[in-house]
Amino acid sequence: MVIGLDCAPPALIFDRLSPRLPFLRSMVRKGTSGELRSIVPPITVPAWASMVSGKDAGQLGIYGFRDRIEGRRALRTVTSEDVLVPRVWDVLAQKGLSSTALFVPPTFPIPPSQRTPDDVMVSCMLAPSNASIVTHPIDLPEWVKAHGLDPRCLRADVDTEEERTPETLLAALEAQVIRHFDLAEKLLVQRPTDFFMMVEMATDRLHHGLWPALDPSDPRHERFRPYQRRAEDLYVLLDRRIARIAELVPDATLIVVSDHGARSIEGGIYVNEVLRRAGLLVLNDTPSPGTALSQADVDWRRTRAWGEGGYYARVFVNDARFEGAPDVDRGQVVAELEDVLSAVTAVDGRALGTRLVLPATSFVEALGQPPDLLAFFGDLTHRSLGAVGSTSIHASPDEVDGGGGRGGCNHDWDGVVLATGPSIEPQRLDGASLLDIGPTLLASMGVEVPEGWQGKRLF
Repeated sequence: MVIGLDCAPPALIFDRLSPRLPFLRSMVRKGTSGELRSIVPPITVPAWASMVSGKDAGQLGIYGFRDRIEGRRALRTVTSEDVLVPRVWDVLAQKGLSSTALFVPPTFPIPPSQRTPDDVMVSCMLAPSNASIVTHPIDLPEWVKAHGLDPRCLRADVDTEEERTPETLLAALEAQVIRHFDLAEKLLVQRPTDFFMMVEMATDRLHHGLWPALDPSDPRHERFRPYQRRAEDLYVLLDRRIARIAELVPDATLIVVSDHGARSIEGGIYVNEVLRRAGLLVLNDTPSPGTALSQADVDWRRTRAWGEGGYYARVFVNDARFEGAPDVDRGQVVAELEDVLSAVTAVDGRALGTRLVLPATSFVEALGQPPDLLAFFGDLTHRSLGAVGSTSIHASPDEVDGGGGRGGCNHDWDGVVLATGPSIEPQRLDGASLLDIGPTLLASMGVEVPEGWQGKRLF
């Protein structure tokens, strides 16, 4: 059994909240646990896909929630149809072993995986609220109703409306956790399978809405302190529900894992303003602050590079791949980009220590439409903002979050892994990688790991 807690960081699980999490604390004491290094980039969709496929982001050709459309400068949302390699449940089905997979990104639309008659799947948070089919088998909603469950248990995520204030967000997340674990318990009892996995997004939404409440070192902590106890209580609720799951199948190997961590935001960098000031991006006029690049009047015939915002900056060379692009040498532009982006400092002038990643040398392969350069400003202390028109390249944490009473986190490199089971010895893991999880799951079920999967067996 795998319980995924999206965005759960070591600092909360192993340290600050540990005294209030008796079950997870017992997993640390009795089993195997440690920090889990995420992939590049440490983002939900490619990270969970990598975890259960043994492939890095380049091999998957997935670099975030959205990826560039071939031959165009626009981005599109990634779906399950972008995962072209077998995942754990596919490999198990080939051996006649059944699986339940709840809310594991990306599983919308329901992928046409090889299945056993007992397989169950519920789509991830990519499913729109009006999607007509989010489950396999297709009649699972009727089964849910027949067993007295709230039909909303099949929805992986909260509504945008529910995230507007701290109070509505917390209430929505608490209700979501209860619905999801009610579904999980009912399936484990009524429709048991050989392999069970669920991913709970509530932790991610909590961190992106109320991180300063959970982090006393965040400069905004005092403002969010009134929500601290209730934010911590969501983890207490999760700890209690995971304990109940474990009691239902006491002889199972149980793994609690996160896809990446979370950390305080120190600020943001307007990446396209950096490129504009370096002469790499050319605009025909001066837009108002906060203008999306897609809405700006860009002189593409003179522009040599542009960037996309997010937890990290995806930077593309504007070359012959795109209509109306100048004649440039991609390698020379990338070298110039490395100089320009590595020179960006924090607002107080100190060095940021930005991490720059070249896809061609960082992934086994760089399939799909990879950025020409990945820039992690401050090694994830600062977010990338894609808008233009700002008078400064720097943004405050509140500017990054867009106001509205939100206090978000940025992603961090290390998540967590905890495992207990009949054959697992107490030990502390060191140097574990997210790519180790897939081979560990298969090997622990006596299934040979397919050739070409990255990672090693952890226990």
